[in-house]
Amino acid sequence: MTAAPNDSYWTSAIEQAQANLEPALDGAHTADVVCVGGGYTSLVTAYLLKKRDPSLDVVILEGNHVGFGSSGRNGGMVLHEPHLERLPKHGAHTIRFTYDETVRAIDFIDELAHEEDFDCELERTGYLEIALNSFHRKEQAAKQKACREIGIELDVLDETAMQQTIQSERFTGALVYPKAAMLHPGKYVAGLKSAVLRRGVRLYENSPVQRVRPESSAVTVATAAGSISAAKLVLGLNAYHPASGIGIVRDRAVTLFSFIILTEPLSERHWKVIGWRGREGYTDARRDHNYVRLTGDRILFGGRVQYHFGLESPPEIDKIFARLHETLLETFPSLHDIAITRRWCGPVAITWRRTPMIASRENDNLWFALGYSGMGVSLATLCGRALADLVTGREQPWSDLLYLKDPLMPLPPEPLRFIGFKAGYLGMRFMDYVERFR
Repeated sequence: MTAAPNDSYWTSAIEQAQANLEPALDGAHTADVVCVGGGYTSLVTAYLLKKRDPSLDVVILEGNHVGFGSSGRNGGMVLHEPHLERLPKHGAHTIRFTYDETVRAIDFIDELAHEEDFDCELERTGYLEIALNSFHRKEQAAKQKACREIGIELDVLDETAMQQTIQSERFTGALVYPKAAMLHPGKYVAGLKSAVLRRGVRLYENSPVQRVRPESSAVTVATAAGSISAAKLVLGLNAYHPASGIGIVRDRAVTLFSFIILTEPLSERHWKVIGWRGREGYTDARRDHNYVRLTGDRILFGGRVQYHFGLESPPEIDKIFARLHETLLETFPSLHDIAITRRWCGPVAITWRRTPMIASRENDNLWFALGYSGMGVSLATLCGRALADLVTGREQPWSDLLYLKDPLMPLPPEPLRFIGFKAGYLGMRFMDYVERFR
């Protein structure tokens, strides 16, 4: 399996953690728990397992290096969403519990960074879902009301307040998530790597998994040069599940590519035009939206999700980045003289419901979580916390978690999956266009 290199702005922190790569797996081994994937999901799971029970033998297998995948490429926005569309089926308690635990991921990251002595530049800035038209404002008012009825407090900004927060002619209001945060993804994943090694987790890098063989009492995982038999297996591949070739849960999510550009540092002159003193991250309220944040004095601008077979960069990548830059300038025309100093892309996993799934296979020997759908920092952290309990039989604390209660149906095979996504994507673009006039 080949994949696009990690060219993100965050790589300097990851490269420091790479200075001494852990050895590749060689020979036959045993363990109590083996976690596949070197991202947030596996690292948080392994860390908590070992912290709670130092006698457990916990192993992580990573095909490249820790932080190579989505955990080292994302926008660093620690977000939460109430999933009100699932309220009629699952009730207020489940929705509120899931929301609160997603928010709790921010406290967990903060506490972990202090305990393990690393700085991931966590900023509790809040987050804005920005309205671009009157229809968005009506939808946001209804969403705020529905959230308040189940005990979730979100704020609403009118156009005047919005312009005092971030100035753009496109922005007409916003729904405010005051508990969201921003962080440095590379420093978070590098800090997690140091933490698991300090706790005694065995980590093997440059060890892509070729086969997984579940059995009644153990699961055997094989790489090119070795194997591990363990009582429990955790698959934390997320966006790499569908293309991994492992053959397990490949049909619950699609791998899409998301694109990010980063500006050079803005001058004080530019900040006077834009404002943005509160440093809130934002997305706009369209279905096909952009996600935007500050990192230092730079603006990170992401979006333009594309369906792409495989994990290598799409061939039309220059055109996609050019269109993303055009959208940045449509939003902030005063940045016409600001250079783009970094651009990168990578796979994300999206489910048809745009919510993740946690489940087990093979008599609870094999657990997995996938489909973070653009909220990977918070949701992968949350799922890692849950998996650390679930693989050791402690299901009760998570019995009300939405992502465990409603399994995803399998997606159709290709090319029907591709056709379905393209039709859905065009439908979203059409609805975004129509709503401009409602």
